[in-house]
Amino acid sequence: MFKKVAATALVFLLATTMGCYNTYNITLDEMAKAQEGGGAAAVKVTTSEGEDVVVTETTKIGVMDTEGGYHAVSPFNFILTRGQLVAPDEDLLLNRSEISTGNVKLVSGGKTAALVISGVVALAGLGAFVALTAPEKKGFGQE
Repeated sequence: MFKKVAATALVFLLATTMGCYNTYNITLDEMAKAQEGGGAAAVKVTTSEGEDVVVTETTKIGVMDTEGGYHAVSPFNFILTRGQLVAPDEDLLLNRSEISTGNVKLVSGGKTAALVISGVVALAGLGAFVALTAPEKKGFGQE
């Protein structure tokens, strides 16, 4: 039973440290804005849906290739020309014709909070189940 509780706690901890993300598609022209951070190390890009999102050094960005694969890119440390994408941190070189769209992933506070709360409720429920179904403790020589 302890193994189940420990495994559940481990899954809970992993889930709460990862968080939930909202993913926005951006054009490659908008992604090119994130090549340089400017003075504030932040740039505003417009998504395909017309929303403005801010990209900082800690924002997760990347590209989807034409075959459906995702490639992460470090913000402000890549070069996107008319012909190719070069991302030295990721050791990535892609022809521009191989890229279908850019992506920006932002942490969703609401989704992450819901995940954490549901994890806490699940752990509390598991603890209550273990406490209520545990056999009664008996002393030495008692049956």
